[in-house]
Amino acid sequence: MKEAEKYGVPDERPLRTEERGLLEWLIAHGSPNAEKYASQLPRVTVASRCTCGCPTIVLAVDGETTVGVSEIIADAEGYTPDAVRVGVILHCRASKLSELEVYAIDPIKRAFGLPHPDALVAFSDMKPE
Repeated sequence: MKEAEKYGVPDERPLRTEERGLLEWLIAHGSPNAEKYASQLPRVTVASRCTCGCPTIVLAVDGETTVGVSEIIADAEGYTPDAVRVGVILHCRASKLSELEVYAIDPIKRAFGLPHPDALVAFSDMKPE
């Protein structure tokens, strides 16, 4: 078994409404470079998903996934509807949207869903304490 297959399973499908909404929010609240990726959104589908119980998905643009060094174009922190504190990162590779990573910040041993954008704060919007 390949290393990537331990944590991912094929799940080729269109984006769900909540996934698309989260991607749109991340691009709008991401780095100054994030906006240039907005034109890819209509062509994005899901290629695979994580198997650990988190809602992380690997993205495909025009049916193709990308590998290589990640450019993080957006990151945020917040809560899922079931009160799991999460971090959210939007990765690009080879100049294409490549992964929506959602991870639990606090230790958790159960599956959890996506946060709603209204429950997130972009790191770029956080004020230093």
